[in-house]
Amino acid sequence: MIGLKGIAGMVVGIAMGLVAGSSFAADAQMRGEGMQEGLSIEYFYNDFRHIDEVIEFARFNESASGEPLANLDFRGGGGKPVLNQKHNNFVAAMITGYINFPSPGTYRFKLRSNDGVQLTIGGMTLHEDPEPHPDRTSDAVSFTAREAGWVPIAIVYYERKGSWAIELSW
Repeated sequence: MIGLKGIAGMVVGIAMGLVAGSSFAADAQMRGEGMQEGLSIEYFYNDFRHIDEVIEFARFNESASGEPLANLDFRGGGGKPVLNQKHNNFVAAMITGYINFPSPGTYRFKLRSNDGVQLTIGGMTLHEDPEPHPDRTSDAVSFTAREAGWVPIAIVYYERKGSWAIELSW
């Protein structure tokens, strides 16, 4: 697997797709021209205990925008701010963008997290670990791109307290 750190040019733009489905991208929307580099990130602050709480909270509360992320390769100990904002506990993030699949085929992903996380690509939820937990890495999950191009990616993540991690590799 290749870590996304160092291949930031493969992930760009802004999108949102939180619809569950299979891991086959039959109707994945492809993008390309006019996108800007980086993953968009919106923060929410509350004592979340499940991914569904983050999604529901985001529907009715304003977010704080963060600086675009070049990758998803982050770990922090207690006292270190979560991602690129100032808080170190009770932080949720909705991270969105596009990922480029250079050729048709099946791609495998792993997601390391601490605490809850949900990964959606092409509108299909590929992985969800919804409750608080220590650092752990998912089993590999697959996504099949029918053609080369840009596909929406969305990660919903929250950190309760203590150490935290969010790392995507493929």
